[in-house]
Amino acid sequence: MRKNRINSGEIVSPGTFEGMSQYRPPLCFELVGRTLELVMDTGYDYELTFCDRKALRYGEKGKEASEYAYDCLKADDDTYFVNFEVTGAKPRAGMSFVLDMEQSLVTANYCTVGQNPRWPRMCKPYITFGAIRREDGTLNELRHGYTDEMVGKAIHWQYGNLEVVHVYASERYYRLTQTREGMEKLKTEKPDVYERLSKRNVETIYEEPCHMIKIKDGIYVFEANEEMANRERGSGNDLFFLMNLNRMHDVGRSFGYNAEGLPENYTYGAFGEYYDASELLARESTEFIR
Repeated sequence: MRKNRINSGEIVSPGTFEGMSQYRPPLCFELVGRTLELVMDTGYDYELTFCDRKALRYGEKGKEASEYAYDCLKADDDTYFVNFEVTGAKPRAGMSFVLDMEQSLVTANYCTVGQNPRWPRMCKPYITFGAIRREDGTLNELRHGYTDEMVGKAIHWQYGNLEVVHVYASERYYRLTQTREGMEKLKTEKPDVYERLSKRNVETIYEEPCHMIKIKDGIYVFEANEEMANRERGSGNDLFFLMNLNRMHDVGRSFGYNAEGLPENYTYGAFGEYYDASELLARESTEFIR
């Protein structure tokens, strides 16, 4: 179980579910010792200091910062994914950054739970954009931005022994399915799961709302919030992927509550390949109006 550092310096175990974190690539420590000034389009500036391999300090510039345990992963040579739990926040909150050091740009996702009175475990992502102040004090006026470049594509992602197909059906929602080979394997090994998925794929389509953001050529953010899953079972996650389609791998995190109701906020990684999901893409949505 991962242990988190809180402001007092005490080490506590939050009891979070670690999920697919065992399959992620090695953590990255290249930013240790650096302080980044994040100038966000919300009108607030923040400082992000990587104290050591386990802890960072984060807070509004000019005010007292707090210390958090964090994970850092890389998507390419100069694009980093940073994630931490905002310990002590009520309701729970998680913070994720895509730090694009090549262009000195940042995309942030501040995600909370407990905002919806009907589904109190539903996540609420809040995605914002900004720039990283350069050493000479200047700022890039460009920004990462929402894109439809992924629409109509599908990728078979392999997370260790878990495999899924993400079908990017629209700039507003995606579809989740299995490969044909994966379904045959389930038919033999997990017939109950196979029956449920087969029925779902015939009668309905499993879809969730999403956002897609272009970081630079071949590098994208894919964010999906499990709203439909939450309505069905009372819990779900916000999934935040940083995808490198030049090298066909991704890193990211899952924040929220799993099917057993346990809190989770863990990082992961996967390798992928493009997949022919033309039949699924041709079907009309069962959840959304185009």
